Amino acid sequence: MKKKVRIIPFLLLVLLVVYFKPIPAEACSCVMPPSADVALSEATAVFSGEVVEVKKNKKDNGKTVYFKVREVWKGIDSTTISVFTGNDSASCGIDFAVGKEYLVYAHTLDSNGESILSTTLCDRTAELANAAEDLTIIGEGQIPVQTEETPESQNNLYYVYAVILVVVVGLVGLFIWKRSKKS
Repeated sequence: MKKKVRIIPFLLLVLLVVYFKPIPAEACSCVMPPSADVALSEATAVFSGEVVEVKKNKKDNGKTVYFKVREVWKGIDSTTISVFTGNDSASCGIDFAVGKEYLVYAHTLDSNGESILSTTLCDRTAELANAAEDLTIIGEGQIPVQTEETPESQNNLYYVYAVILVVVVGLVGLFIWKRSKKS
């Protein structure tokens, strides 16, 4: 009887080990990145900018980083842009910090049927303060010319429409009032 009692915990342990499979682990492994000029030619977009926001994605194992663009070397013409990266270094993600400026080399990534820009530890993306060698090689970028519609410009447009509506309603009211006076 005592032997059977000792065997049961052992059998339970064996069953647990057999039933539960190990969780697959991720690790980032990169080859040596190409030189700055080669990286520039291979990238979809290259720009420098300040991180204004970092949002973790609920669906993907990653985060979206929002930049205020300062200079552009390739691929974009807007003053703001978002780039996807992994959550941590194990998934080749970059730990972007809000308020810091970076030189970003981004590539197109297909995410749920949508093309987005993405960057990883395997690209030459770096904090701008540490990218002097790259900046020397790739030269000066261009200042983006396209301006984004800001909430302030949307408010101004709202006021223009409101004034036009008031004028039209006033003219229609005046017309109706004059017609009623003639009758």
